[in-house]
Amino acid sequence: MRAGFIVTCLAVLVLGAAWWTAPGVRAQDFFTPNSPEVHADGTVTFRLKAPDAQAVSVVAIETLPPAPMTKDAAGIWSVTVGPLTPAIYSYAFLIDGATVTDPRNPNVKVWIQSNSMVEIPGSAASVADVPHGTVHLHTYKSAVTGGQRGVVVYTPPGYDPTASKTYPVLYLLHGFGDNQRAWTDVGKANVIADNLIAAGKAVPLVIVMPYGHGVPPEQAGAGTPGRDQNNERFFKDFETEVMPLVERTYRVGRTPALRAVAGLSMGGGQTLNFALTRQDLFGWAAAFSSAVPEGDPKTFFPRAAADPKAYNAAQKLLWIGVGNKDFLYDRNQAFDKWLTATGITHEYVVTDGGAHTWLVWRAYLEQVLQKLFR
Repeated sequence: MRAGFIVTCLAVLVLGAAWWTAPGVRAQDFFTPNSPEVHADGTVTFRLKAPDAQAVSVVAIETLPPAPMTKDAAGIWSVTVGPLTPAIYSYAFLIDGATVTDPRNPNVKVWIQSNSMVEIPGSAASVADVPHGTVHLHTYKSAVTGGQRGVVVYTPPGYDPTASKTYPVLYLLHGFGDNQRAWTDVGKANVIADNLIAAGKAVPLVIVMPYGHGVPPEQAGAGTPGRDQNNERFFKDFETEVMPLVERTYRVGRTPALRAVAGLSMGGGQTLNFALTRQDLFGWAAAFSSAVPEGDPKTFFPRAAADPKAYNAAQKLLWIGVGNKDFLYDRNQAFDKWLTATGITHEYVVTDGGAHTWLVWRAYLEQVLQKLFR
């Protein structure tokens, strides 16, 4: 048995050597150039082997315009951009009009639009030499939607399921087209929490990241029959499936004072619904680049509008943030004015130059984690 294994290995080596030395075969033809290459000064060099392309650019980098690339004699296109401030950035290649991810980079943001990601070390989202929490993945059968759904749970460093300690809990909601992995895979919520907890800037907490679509995304967009059902089913699944799963599995608080909810875009709109209609569940809320309900807010949040003093007395935090380059900026501006005119206490943050991107949302999570449960 062993002799046969050795003979097989020798045969593979011989065939491999013959392949590499075959006429016309060059080793360099089978390797792609290093991309992206992050330099010590915060600049980044992007490279792409595309000898037959006519024009290539790096596009979709937050805060930067498209960067045309130049081609060398070997057919490798390259460009250096920056310096960029420490953060995680998205990018893609525009090749003769077609937008593609970087074939050399395995770090890809998926969902509605796929982009590659590059990190400039040194931000709150950078993995550091600190104690790390644990990310747990759960799958459950939902009686509400009839299908299998997922939820991701972060427990902080030192979490002991056998101990008597109870932790505050943040329910963190994703945007349209994303899923329960978005806040860890792209948002780096677990890394941000690790770093802030280690620095004493955030309270150790459990973070729960559920799947936020009540119907499939393709059935929940504007003008689709499922748009009205999307949140209705999500809210029911959240309360009857997600929260019970979390509360029987983890040592988390079960009162509004120990529960928070936050979310981005679609999840921001869902957060506002929870914040302004379900104070029996959540005493803390933060909405990022929110899909604010369209129409008169009083029709969506009649109880808070009717008695803002009672609302303010019960609510520990209502935080709203949006970038002034975000396509939802005007809706958030109008909502801020309504809250102010109604007398509902809240914090409103506008990020200059901020668009509808993870660059903004990671920064918002960093800010909000430092406010929760204080």
